[in-house]
Amino acid sequence: MNIMYPDYTNSILNVSHSILDFYHAGARYPVIPELKEKLSDDIKHVCLVLLDGMGMNIIEKHLEKDTFIRKNIAKKITSIFPPTTVAATNAVLTTNLPYQSGYLGWVQYFKKEDVNLTVFLNEDFYDDSKHFQNDFKEMYLKQDLIYDYIKKSRPEVKTYELFPSFRPNGYKTFHLQMKRLLEITRKKEENFSYVYWTQPDMLEHEVGIDDLLVKKKLQDLNQELEDFSKMLNDDTILIVIADHGLVNVEAIDLHKNDQLMNYLLRKPSMEPRATNFFVKPFKKQQFEKLFNDMYSQYYKLMSKNEFLSSGLIGQGKKHPLLDTFLGDYIAIATSNKFFKFKDGVTFKGHHAGLCQGEMEVPLIIYKNK
Repeated sequence: MNIMYPDYTNSILNVSHSILDFYHAGARYPVIPELKEKLSDDIKHVCLVLLDGMGMNIIEKHLEKDTFIRKNIAKKITSIFPPTTVAATNAVLTTNLPYQSGYLGWVQYFKKEDVNLTVFLNEDFYDDSKHFQNDFKEMYLKQDLIYDYIKKSRPEVKTYELFPSFRPNGYKTFHLQMKRLLEITRKKEENFSYVYWTQPDMLEHEVGIDDLLVKKKLQDLNQELEDFSKMLNDDTILIVIADHGLVNVEAIDLHKNDQLMNYLLRKPSMEPRATNFFVKPFKKQQFEKLFNDMYSQYYKLMSKNEFLSSGLIGQGKKHPLLDTFLGDYIAIATSNKFFKFKDGVTFKGHHAGLCQGEMEVPLIIYKNK
């Protein structure tokens, strides 16, 4: 499979910083020239729509060249690392990479509570019957978001976020989200809106990226965006991105590898394709040898120092808990394999590794001529 690294001059993070630049809100990363050009002074309404899992690979596989989405791709950009929803959507919203934001993946280890937390669900990944009174995100990961930066620079600009129904006052369908977004663009105020939708990611996890159901889902999303675009006024810009793509995958039952698991201090965390290992003292050499003997054709194993020095998750001001979130080794998928951490639901599509299909996403820009 083709390997692709994130490009932090041409990524979803740079989309956020291009928007910050438009609002004179202190862009700290390079802006994307194609987006900067479209964000002109006559724009009053900025709409940023993030469709989870809509990588370039499925767009090119399932949509014809004359469809709205494909016609309006300004360029191909990358996700961040790891290309996964917790890390990537929070890179867009916090305008920081994981090194600073602390958002690394679906499962993160919190030392004080000694728990492998499913971050978005606020529950123990290995025992989902456990729920916690305190919200770990609020306690340890709360920080300024893109809305806050905009408001500080331009208090007169109103900001909105539209999420699915898993959030209070969320929306049951993408159609309802777009209907509400259109209402926002009709307001006389200047505003910025962020829309997040869970598809096609959820479907791709279930059926893989080639299934005709994915084609139908993309066609439906494309139609919604096209219908929305036809009703926009000249003072509105529509920007559509994805947090990551997906690739078809095959499972490795890591949890059944007793020898390797016996080398670990605690169970694996982070992501099935970007896996975090805390290794017992004096067992690192044995762990490293066994892992590479068994899995080096599928995963690139990096020590914690190598991983941090690589710049994959960014640099700058380190999140205070980053060193406790990360274990001794991180294994990054370079193949079509994924690690199963426990028995249960499997996947046909997944993400978080370094393959082009999960890293390459579109930057779609639409503005009435």
